Amino acid sequence: MKSRRYITGLAAVGLLVGGAVGPLAPAANATHTRAHTCLQAGGVYTEAATQGGDRCVVTTRTLPVTVAGVPETTYSNAVPFGSPIVVDSPAPLVDATTETETRDVGDPVVVETERPGTPSVSSEEIDAGESTAVPVVVAGTPVTTTRTERGTPTSTDAPGTRNCQRVNNDKGAKPVERCERTVVTTTTTPTTVITTVTTPQERVTTTTQLRETVTTTTTPVTEVSTSSQQQESCVTTTQPTSFTRTTTQATTQTRTVTVPRTRTATTTVTTYRYELNTTAPLVLVVFPIAANPRIVVNETALAPLVTTFQEAGEPVITNETFPGEDLVNTLCAPAAPEVTVTEAAAPDDVQEVTTPANPEVTVDRETLAPLETETSAPGAPVVTSSTRGTGDTCYNNPATAEQRASRC
Repeated sequence: MKSRRYITGLAAVGLLVGGAVGPLAPAANATHTRAHTCLQAGGVYTEAATQGGDRCVVTTRTLPVTVAGVPETTYSNAVPFGSPIVVDSPAPLVDATTETETRDVGDPVVVETERPGTPSVSSEEIDAGESTAVPVVVAGTPVTTTRTERGTPTSTDAPGTRNCQRVNNDKGAKPVERCERTVVTTTTTPTTVITTVTTPQERVTTTTQLRETVTTTTTPVTEVSTSSQQQESCVTTTQPTSFTRTTTQATTQTRTVTVPRTRTATTTVTTYRYELNTTAPLVLVVFPIAANPRIVVNETALAPLVTTFQEAGEPVITNETFPGEDLVNTLCAPAAPEVTVTEAAAPDDVQEVTTPANPEVTVDRETLAPLETETSAPGAPVVTSSTRGTGDTCYNNPATAEQRASRC
């Protein structure tokens, strides 16, 4: 069997006949082996059981390529920038208003007079001086009443008996009685009889009031005031004005440009075989299903590239209308004077005539406290007695020594 590592002139001829495969076809050299040829081609050599199964797998990777997508532009909200520019301009005039008024000129001229009315006469009786009162006390019929008042009672105790029962034979010479000892209390209360004589009395006051008649003649008086006020008629024309204030506020906004980015890396895996059992050239292996070379593309998303720009925004323009100062023009002309007649009640003219009248006599009765006199005399005493048992036993007409020891 031939050795797998032979180097012959036939191999060199095979390289020339096979043709070059780009950089994968190194120049024929007696020192080249299949592994050396694969290594020079940048591949990995794999030896099989047969020469036809030897393979050289070359893997190439391209440098990662960063690819930018479609930029996206966004704008921030506009914010005021700098001081606003304010311009005031007059606004069109609106219709003027006209007001007519009549007003006083100077102080009024006042003339005052009095006009008497129809007199009226009235009469009235009134008191003349202080009244004179004469009081007299008049006594009534006396009324006599008596009452008895008790004094301090005094008590005396005396022995006694009760519930006596005979205890000897009826044939005895004297009856022997057994009794209960008692104490008899006698209470004597002295009395006093008081006689009261009540005499009612009243005060009778006779009042004499002198009177007089007053005749009053009253004449009403009316005060007449005539006022003459010079006047003038004035026409006032008021022209309202206004102005428009235009405020222009510059703004600034931020424009943000966002560019999405991806990084793409391509890996190419190429499998070669050796033609005509030589060490070169390398020939692509044709697989029944899979592609050769096999290309794998890997994409990695990167952080987007964000760029901001500060730009001027749309200016904010506001228009406001404000009222201005009114233009007022007044024209006056003399007018007819105003004459006012005022009537007011003045103090009446009063005349009084006094003549004497019949006096007025009144009698007043006033009940006074009655006059009381009291006399006292001793009365009959009140005597009461009470008996209480002592619980001891005694004997009347005792017959034995024991009974005589408890004699009543």
